[in-house]
Amino acid sequence: MTLKISVVDACFPLTNQKGQGLAATWLKYKIVKTGLVLEDEIRRCDIILVTCVAAQQFAYVKSVKKKFNGKFIFVGGAASTSPAVFGSYCDAVVVGDGQLFIETLAKSGVEDALKLPNIWVDGESRSVKVDNKFPWDAPPIQAEDGAYRLWCGRGCKKKCYFCQTGWGYEYSENPNPFKLDIQINGLLEKGEKIAYLSNDPMQHSFFKKLPPVGHGSFSIQYLKKNGVPPARQVRLGIEGVSERLRESVNKPISYDDLVKSTAWLNENKKSVRLFMIAGLPGELAYDWEELKNSILSWKRISKKGVLALSFTAWCPDPASPLAPMPLRDDYYEYWLDFKKWFFEGLGFSNRIKLMQPQNPQSRLKKAMSSMCLSEEELRIGGKWGPNDRVEYPYKAKAKNIYLRLANAERAKQDT
Repeated sequence: MTLKISVVDACFPLTNQKGQGLAATWLKYKIVKTGLVLEDEIRRCDIILVTCVAAQQFAYVKSVKKKFNGKFIFVGGAASTSPAVFGSYCDAVVVGDGQLFIETLAKSGVEDALKLPNIWVDGESRSVKVDNKFPWDAPPIQAEDGAYRLWCGRGCKKKCYFCQTGWGYEYSENPNPFKLDIQINGLLEKGEKIAYLSNDPMQHSFFKKLPPVGHGSFSIQYLKKNGVPPARQVRLGIEGVSERLRESVNKPISYDDLVKSTAWLNENKKSVRLFMIAGLPGELAYDWEELKNSILSWKRISKKGVLALSFTAWCPDPASPLAPMPLRDDYYEYWLDFKKWFFEGLGFSNRIKLMQPQNPQSRLKKAMSSMCLSEEELRIGGKWGPNDRVEYPYKAKAKNIYLRLANAERAKQDT
């Protein structure tokens, strides 16, 4: 009997799955391609595949299990590299990519699929690997904004200590840039909008052939090497609010590079969005003073152009070296002081937009889900949590880096 499969995207209400994200759209494509039956009516299916982008979506998976008790439920998607929190609400988590899983379902059924090395089953003790068999053959996928996403790269060459992307997956780029070029030009000829799926398009060997897009994520390292990027809005992952902090998490961006690169992009008619992380381990009040000074410096040398500062609060991810570092909440007081300075002091400009980080309560819930640890355990630090059963590709190196950072932090406290 051919298995009937329903795909559910945790980013949309269970009662309204008209819009679906990249992972869910790809799954539907793969299911049909392998000869399985795609069933739109969930009550008639044999298996439910739930795609999740964040660990805190475990509550959504829990609701699916309650409503459709008795059906096989598998969880996948970007959140699969933090599988422990989902374990008790599904039959298994497909960690990493799902190609081999779908192919095994089609060929030999559920029992064999459950034995795959990247399948997390709650209660088991065996180690679980991250499947890096990325679906490069997937066609361009149209997202909610109407633009088609094209697959340029996976993972990241850099190994910033806070980032799940660089430590949870191996880096790879599209192995068939010729086909990618045909796809891009075919869409543009039809008048379609496109966007590139990549941590940084400039890191790829074929980036000079890529046509401009509306927005894209880039790094100062490659901007300095390759020049003006092919996007109207340039998104830069700056992360730490000071040069010292950025250096400490392997994101070495100097004060001068930050200010001058932003102004240079504005001069080249690019709007700029800087992604900043509040609350990185070791952050102090004077780090935020440096951020204030960098804004004043930008205002002095940049007379036109838009700058957005998009803050998020640091949250531990289980594959990254910073994962066991203690969780602190003082970042929020630093943020409130910075916000007051901006709106009531010298920082304000109608060319600058601020997006605030999560408050401590929201960040704590996110961290508890991601690490599957209690608040007390997160505050004390030192634990990798139950996700440690996953054999992340750079696990040994991540643990060695953590030990070095933790020892350095203890030494500072002792003095």
